[in-house]
Amino acid sequence: MNPALLDNVTHRHLRVRSERSAALGDARQSALALPAEFRQLQAHFPIVFQLVEGAAAGTGFQPVALFGLEEGQNLFLTDTGWDAPVVPMALQRDPFMIGRAPDDTLQLHIDMDSPRIVRPDEGEVGTAIFMPHGGFSEYLDHVVQLMEHLHAQAQQLPVFIEALTRHQLLEPFVIDIETSGGEQGRLSGLFTIHEERLAALPGAALEALAREGHLLPIYMQIASLQQLQVLVERQSKL
Repeated sequence: MNPALLDNVTHRHLRVRSERSAALGDARQSALALPAEFRQLQAHFPIVFQLVEGAAAGTGFQPVALFGLEEGQNLFLTDTGWDAPVVPMALQRDPFMIGRAPDDTLQLHIDMDSPRIVRPDEGEVGTAIFMPHGGFSEYLDHVVQLMEHLHAQAQQLPVFIEALTRHQLLEPFVIDIETSGGEQGRLSGLFTIHEERLAALPGAALEALAREGHLLPIYMQIASLQQLQVLVERQSKL
């Protein structure tokens, strides 16, 4: 990774590939899913929780949208691009990232080592970041709005995870699968909402979860598990 502060002088001719393909880094099994987008994502992808390495026990969960049943497998990638109506924000943001200035204000950075960066010898492919006169392109306007929304929602994620762990609502589960090579396998290290424990919560606790905006994404995550069968069916067609 080679992050650089984006500016309209140094990067005035920079172009970015926004299409989806394995060559551009989209051959990945999952991507971060934020609670604010669970409603849109649940209709297409299973949403599960994973433990983040290095976090204190039980505190480092993060929700992800699953795209495949094996490492590096994305069953929503086709020869023509992305085969789903929505793309998680964390995937949309590539190759951009949020940085901080010395005064702690947010800055937009770009990964100059990303395969999405158009090289000088590739010609006029991809999408321009800046207009010829130095102003933002429509594409960059969209990126700025996306990054602001992504950052704001990411700040709320620890609160959501804390509520789930406080009520002990996360339980481990595994998925038994047949790999693309025809072998039996198991996808483990995943967590989901414990439905019985959720249903047993007292009314005051459920009311608090609803008031804090957590109850809707909880139910959306549970609903999303119906999409596990979609992954199985997609893999069976490989």
